Amino acid sequence: MNQSLGFNIARGNERRMRMNQLSFLPIIIALLFASFVIQGAERINISEVRNLAKLPVDQILKGSPVETIPIEDYWNSIHGRKKPLVVFFYINSNGPSQRIATLIKYVTPHYQDRMSFRRLKVAETGLPDKVKAARLVSEHGLDKIPGLLFYDNVGTDMVLEDEDYIDPDFKEFRSPKMFLWKTYYSVVQKELDKLLAD
Repeated sequence: MNQSLGFNIARGNERRMRMNQLSFLPIIIALLFASFVIQGAERINISEVRNLAKLPVDQILKGSPVETIPIEDYWNSIHGRKKPLVVFFYINSNGPSQRIATLIKYVTPHYQDRMSFRRLKVAETGLPDKVKAARLVSEHGLDKIPGLLFYDNVGTDMVLEDEDYIDPDFKEFRSPKMFLWKTYYSVVQKELDKLLAD
């Protein structure tokens, strides 16, 4: 009787230990995933990114493959694209715009052979007035500034020749906090890879 009771207690303890080990498994997996997500960004010096983010967007992206387009040529650029296109709408001296610009600067070298990047300056400083903001929403589908709009390849039956507006395939309006910059960098790459694979 006592031996049987002792055996059951031992088995119960063993079961509890196994359950405790399993309860840590999601945490271990999450830590491994986090390590995997940021390992591609380890070579980037975050202090350089911080200094870069203090500059206006035009200076951050100077010399990059992100070409400027005037708003009056916007739809010509969209219709005439030969490959997937990302358009960055920004305010030149604006913290969120500047942080996104640093991401774009570091991401574009990895994707410039597979997709094009353009930038459109909405304002030098400060948010656009209500009339201009309403036009950006109605004419470009831009819900917020800064914003990134992604357009996939043009199919033969995708757009009518006399149709100006084209819905973007993807929109992104989040601006990275600097302490999470490397995580955002890896997530952006993952999203672009997914969009290009679809």
